[in-house]
Amino acid sequence: GAAGAAGASATTCPPATPLTGGKQYCSNQKGNVGSNYSYELWSSGTGTGCMNVYNKDANFGATWTGVDDFLARIGLQFDQTKTPSQLGTISADFAETKTSQGGLTYVGIYGWTTGTLREFYILDDWGSTKPGDTSSDGTPRTHVGTIEVDDDVYDVWKHTQTNKPAITGNNMTFDQYFSVRQTARQCGHISISEHFTKWVGLGLSLGNLEEAKLLLEAQDNSGTIEFTTATMSVK
Repeated sequence: GAAGAAGASATTCPPATPLTGGKQYCSNQKGNVGSNYSYELWSSGTGTGCMNVYNKDANFGATWTGVDDFLARIGLQFDQTKTPSQLGTISADFAETKTSQGGLTYVGIYGWTTGTLREFYILDDWGSTKPGDTSSDGTPRTHVGTIEVDDDVYDVWKHTQTNKPAITGNNMTFDQYFSVRQTARQCGHISISEHFTKWVGLGLSLGNLEEAKLLLEAQDNSGTIEFTTATMSVK
C-alpha cells in the first residue's frame, strides 16, 4: 500500500487541453449527451452553480459560487434491473483541473442503487479538506476498513442518512458508502466494479444499479472544475 501510494503521488497527468463550446445548465435537470452518457445537475440551498456539457465523451466543466450543496455529473445510467456484478466490469478514466476555496469538494465516481437503497462515492480527489470520519452534517461516519484498488489504498466509510432526499423520494433513510483514496490524484483509471466487489466483501450490501457517473460535488464553497478526460465503460 505504501509503495502504491508513493507511486500514485508521482503520477503525471496528461496536458489539459481546454474544451470549447458546449451547453451550459444552471438549474436542476437531467438529460442525455450522446454515446450512452447522461448528465445531471442538482443543487439545494443558497448559492449559484452551473455545469457546461461538451457532448464529448463524459467531459464537462462546472463553476459554483457560495453553494450549500451542488452536484454536477456525467456518466452511465442503468435501468435498475441488475446488480453491479450482473452488469459486468465498470470503469472510468479521468483527468481534471480544479480550484476551490474552503468547504468540501468531492471528485470521483457517484451513484445509487435501488431495491437496497444506497448512495455511493469513490473519491479520488478533493479540496482543502479530505473526506473522513465526519459527514458534512457533522454526524460521524463509521470506518469499515481499507481496500486496495488501482495501486493505492482507499479508506471505506459508511454513513446512515435519515429523512434525507434520495432518488426514490424525499425524507428517505439509507446508507452512504465512501471509498476515499489515501493519496489524492487528478487523473487516472478507476476500477469501479472492484470497489463494489470489495465493499460487499466488507459486508456493505448493494441493490440494483441506477447510475454511476463522474462527479463534482461542492458544499459551502466556491470553485471551478474541468474534466478534460472523461470516459466510462461496461465490459
